[in-house]
Amino acid sequence: MPSAQEQQTAQVSRAPQLTPQQAQVIAHQQGHAKVVAVAGAGKTTTLTHFIAARLSEGVSPRRLLVLMYNRAAREDFEAKLGRLLPRQALPEVRTFHSLGLRIYQRLIAQGVLPPFQGKPLSDSEMEPIVWRLLQQLADDDTRQEILSQRKKWVEPALAFIDLVKSGLQPPAEVFEALELPDSCKIFIDLFDLFEDWRRQQRRISYSDMLYDPVMAFIYQPEVAAQFGGHMQWILVDEYQDINAIQQHLLEVLYGGRGSVMVIGDPDQTIYEFRGSKPEFIVQKFDQQMQQVSTYQLPHTFRYGHALSLLANHLITHNKEREPVLCLSHPSTPQTKAKLHFARYEPALILTLIKSEAEKQPLENIAVINRLWALCAPIELGLLQAGIPYQLHNSQSVLDRWELQIFWILLEISAGRFAARNTEQRTDAWLQVLTTPYPKIKRSTLEQIARTLAQADADFGEALQAAVPDDMSKWQRQQLDARAEILASAEHVAMPAHRLLQQYIDQSGLEDGIADSAFSAQQIEDRLQTIKAFVRFMRESEQSSRTALDYLQQLKAQRLKQSRERKGGVHLTSIHKSKGLEWPVVIIPGLNAHYYPYTPEGEFTTPASEESERRLLYVAMTRAIQQLHLIAPDPQKDQKRGPGQSSARDWSSRFQQELMVERSVDMARAIYAGDDSVALKVQHGSPADWLQNYCQTLDIQLNFTLDTSSAIGREGSVQRRAAPGYPKAPANYIIEQKYSAAATQRRIRHDTLGSGVVLAEDERYIKIRFDGEAQARTLDKKTASAFMENE
Repeated sequence: MPSAQEQQTAQVSRAPQLTPQQAQVIAHQQGHAKVVAVAGAGKTTTLTHFIAARLSEGVSPRRLLVLMYNRAAREDFEAKLGRLLPRQALPEVRTFHSLGLRIYQRLIAQGVLPPFQGKPLSDSEMEPIVWRLLQQLADDDTRQEILSQRKKWVEPALAFIDLVKSGLQPPAEVFEALELPDSCKIFIDLFDLFEDWRRQQRRISYSDMLYDPVMAFIYQPEVAAQFGGHMQWILVDEYQDINAIQQHLLEVLYGGRGSVMVIGDPDQTIYEFRGSKPEFIVQKFDQQMQQVSTYQLPHTFRYGHALSLLANHLITHNKEREPVLCLSHPSTPQTKAKLHFARYEPALILTLIKSEAEKQPLENIAVINRLWALCAPIELGLLQAGIPYQLHNSQSVLDRWELQIFWILLEISAGRFAARNTEQRTDAWLQVLTTPYPKIKRSTLEQIARTLAQADADFGEALQAAVPDDMSKWQRQQLDARAEILASAEHVAMPAHRLLQQYIDQSGLEDGIADSAFSAQQIEDRLQTIKAFVRFMRESEQSSRTALDYLQQLKAQRLKQSRERKGGVHLTSIHKSKGLEWPVVIIPGLNAHYYPYTPEGEFTTPASEESERRLLYVAMTRAIQQLHLIAPDPQKDQKRGPGQSSARDWSSRFQQELMVERSVDMARAIYAGDDSVALKVQHGSPADWLQNYCQTLDIQLNFTLDTSSAIGREGSVQRRAAPGYPKAPANYIIEQKYSAAATQRRIRHDTLGSGVVLAEDERYIKIRFDGEAQARTLDKKTASAFMENE
């Protein structure tokens, strides 16, 4: 006689669109549970059916709490739960922050926390306060830099405050974990000073909705006890995104009574800069709760086998994860994946967008960038082509801070600058004088700007006349260089791109950008935006006299599109794409510089290779029908000469891990039911996960050794159909033919010396040269001219 839980599992497994694994989760009746779900695994469906099952058993909706990561997820969940259970009392669904605010208000009523006034502080409200406090804490030299480079200092200071409030460590310990210069130690005192100001003003920030109540709970355990143990069930979605503050709040709410179920995917932990860590879902939940039932939702309902195989090939290189295998459900589309090689990626992306737009609406296409630096030339290309787009960022490339100096120059060249009023002129001249910052006192530059604001023409001469007599020779040279460019802009007609490049070169703008930021990522973002803009102006063939009108037309076009909400191509980042999906996804920048991206001194929790791999995994798994991966053209880099290929432009190790060709070939075999298909295997025997994947589809892998091949490994595949998949001839077998000679063969390179061949295929050869720790991957066609067998 089956148990009650076994009967319920059998019942829910017969419900439409529910897998046996989902049914097991839904049938879980008591005790803590952890559910590890791959991307697109139907978490919302599983949770809503779980709630329906508990309510049908008599659990009161008032004793069931659902915690979601953000408001959009909460609203979506509430809508689906309402459709599943119409005209029925439903449990409370909250975000962590909305629940924190509710607890905050109760603590105010009890006198535990002081009342606050107004809405939560926005960044625009906090920035001037933090700027002033930084000046108060800094020494004289640093104060001058803070005055002149406000953005450089205020942004990381605000990020530091938020990072402290995401965890339980004091500011000094948080600072020690970050790679910031010693001059930033004032951030430690800044935190306390800002908190003093906040309490005096009776204000809270978004982070304080959780931080203040949790701190009160830590220092007053008797208060915390009031809020714990009231729920029979607490369900936490997207648990991989939790931070230490949210985890502590969850422990308080649990209070040792009832059951907690968390659901998430450690492979999608990408918010480390907010304090999230994979260890919460991988280890700490089990350690905290001790007796935990673990379930897996391995089937994705989003994408087909090619993408599942790509995702598994990539993410199984990570160690800090639950070993869940991503499997495409039989209902998924036959997702296509393609690796493109490009010499200039924005041009290829524009071509891909136009091609895809012939088959579906532009709204179905998303370009997902690792850094916003990659987005600037794409946005400019879409503007020029008149293709609508949706920017998942608050600022268009045309509004970027680092380009404002160019707008001023083109305004002068167009003869429009004199139309400004005195205040507007002063602000513009201060921008010219401080971009880049010339190591002159802010007060002196402000006085020069006020003097310049009185001039209606001949701005270069006016700047030279406004320079004080007591200025050093070096400082005067800096301002004279800018005066010369202003004179050119005003009096000499030239191609717009030449004027902009002249300013970049003579003002030392690129070095100034590097000096004006703590983060290497921020530096690159700004420099790449500038380069993309200059290239865009060159390709537009605008003169310095006409460029302003042209840009204003583009800006008006962009504003009109935004107001009318016509949609278009999505331009987004990996972090902003989380939780979303599109039929077509394009991922640029698959090179050694961006994947993995490891800048020095970046102001976040130091990035690891595993966290970078998770980012690519998340980006890829947003696709439904088509994934385009764009990597650099190897021929472009090999032309630099042996040993001189650019680290930025050469292939990413993640590209090699993806095994695109193998994944696509295997998916084609699964769908087509061919008697055989040739597969190329570059490294070793198949991984356990690949054998498990094939076993799930009733595919057997048998590899045999063949020493006759000098190139690599090839095999033939035969298959037998698995339930729910296309029928095909029986006995689907993959046979491996392996070249033992390939691992023993030694070569000599004219420049790099002798080495041993580790692997090779038709296009590439991987060699570890004597005396080098890392292997090199070379293009065989190009490298053959420099190599010979030993």
